[in-house]
Amino acid sequence: MNREKVKAPHQIISANISVSQIYILFCVFTIVFYFTWWLDFGNAGSPLLFGLLFIGEVYHLWQALGYLYTIWDQRKLKPKVLKEFYPVDVFITVCGEPRDVVERTLKAALAMDYPNFKVYILNDSKSRNISNWKEINELAKEYGATSITRDVNKGAKAGNINNGLTQSSAPYFAVFDADHVPHKDFLKKTMPYFEDNKMAIVQTPQYYQNRDDSFLTQAAWEQQELFFGPICRGKNRLNATFWCGTNAVIRREALLDVGGVPEDNIAEDFLASLYMHEKGWNSVYVSEVLTDGMAPFNLGDYVKQQFRWARGSSEVIFHHNPLFKKGLSFGQKMQYLYSSSYYLNGFVVLIDALIPIIVLFTKVLPVKSTTSEFMIYFFPFMFSTIHLLMLSTQNTITFRAIQLSISSFYIFIKACLSSLLRIPARFEVTPKAKETGNFLSFASLHFIYVAVGFIAIAYGLVTQGFAPSVITNGSWILFNIAFFFGFIRAAYPWKQSFENALEKLKTLLGLYKEFNVVERYDYSPVLQYTETSSGGGGESIDRGNLLISKSFGSEENAKLKND
Repeated sequence: MNREKVKAPHQIISANISVSQIYILFCVFTIVFYFTWWLDFGNAGSPLLFGLLFIGEVYHLWQALGYLYTIWDQRKLKPKVLKEFYPVDVFITVCGEPRDVVERTLKAALAMDYPNFKVYILNDSKSRNISNWKEINELAKEYGATSITRDVNKGAKAGNINNGLTQSSAPYFAVFDADHVPHKDFLKKTMPYFEDNKMAIVQTPQYYQNRDDSFLTQAAWEQQELFFGPICRGKNRLNATFWCGTNAVIRREALLDVGGVPEDNIAEDFLASLYMHEKGWNSVYVSEVLTDGMAPFNLGDYVKQQFRWARGSSEVIFHHNPLFKKGLSFGQKMQYLYSSSYYLNGFVVLIDALIPIIVLFTKVLPVKSTTSEFMIYFFPFMFSTIHLLMLSTQNTITFRAIQLSISSFYIFIKACLSSLLRIPARFEVTPKAKETGNFLSFASLHFIYVAVGFIAIAYGLVTQGFAPSVITNGSWILFNIAFFFGFIRAAYPWKQSFENALEKLKTLLGLYKEFNVVERYDYSPVLQYTETSSGGGGESIDRGNLLISKSFGSEENAKLKND
């Protein structure tokens, strides 16, 4: 096993990791062994509950096998040397982002070390009736860039890019979201791959420079770390890298060959990639951080982002299924299906969360076999898969990243159902302003589950005692609650609220101390004058059991009367 030492949080992206293929085959064996238990329908209790669990396990095994297939060889590519400076148009897509955010990206784009490129701001703010559109046009003029503005927001971001293509001419174009700041060497590191005349997409990672701001930004980055680490590196072997919307360079000819960016899908980049691969074009992933972007600042922004990604990906399954695309290789079909089916996980999480509660309330069991017998099959699968995940990421995968993924289950369900039923969905730009506040409404289902889960456990203990079924299903409920706390934690600034409350308490205690309130045990009013060693003096009036002192020269002038 080849393992480079990861020194910084983002270096897992560019690490050269190779997991033993013998161990990967062993993991495949544990998956098959585990599945044999589910294929023995003699283990079934309630046909309905067993059937739901069976569907969920088929999905889990599909995702596990998909991951193994992807990382079979995830070694990074050797860097290429630039031999020719091809002309490039640089598109910065803008739709209401603050001036300072756009300005950082614009300055960095103009400062790229490459002799043959032109920068365009594709300013869609006017078409969305966002007030700062003129300010962005003035910014472009100030820096010598070209601003392209539309009056009608047709096709959202896809339409914005298509419109930019009609007003530019270079054979290649780079795309950056407004908050993704390119490094100086971005074009020098990406353009050499276009020596391949069939190369359509050169994609680079999305890196969150604000990853350490909060629990949410840390977890969001760690999710990206898994995708842009072993998963994207593994896709290179299968020519299955897809355009991720930003931080990429696209060959104009290849995109026009498929009719431009699809405007009927809010994950336009994913679908455009599928079309280009179907036409025989190639793609590559450069596993080096070449831009600095920003993670969603709050749970509301994160929910918008996840819904957009889930909706677009699920449309590929329901309406553009890669299995039926003749121009794709087997590996490409599997990779598109594997990536887009990730968001079906929302249904599986819901099934796994509800069944333990149903069992405790109804006493209807989904399986007949004992927990110990089931664990004989389950433990090898679980531990080998987790171990493989740790090996392939050099132990960078975290519990909070998994928490955030599982907590997003209802977003995935909503997105998949809206896609299946063809309910129109508007492209929502992830806000770039740093806003915090109360987002507890996004965690309402999680709070309800916590309450119902504890009620179910209590009911099971009262009605059945410490029966094996109660222990097992109660444990699964607590397990789910631990995962759902990802959204609960991110929904509200709990730490800040606690610190504010503590400060208020300290202030009250300070006021109490400032007035020197001390306890007395008699109720006779007394006027008392005291002298201190520092020469100061003061008078105090004894009202009931409180002695209130006014100091003239010392802080130690209030004394408890002895008689």
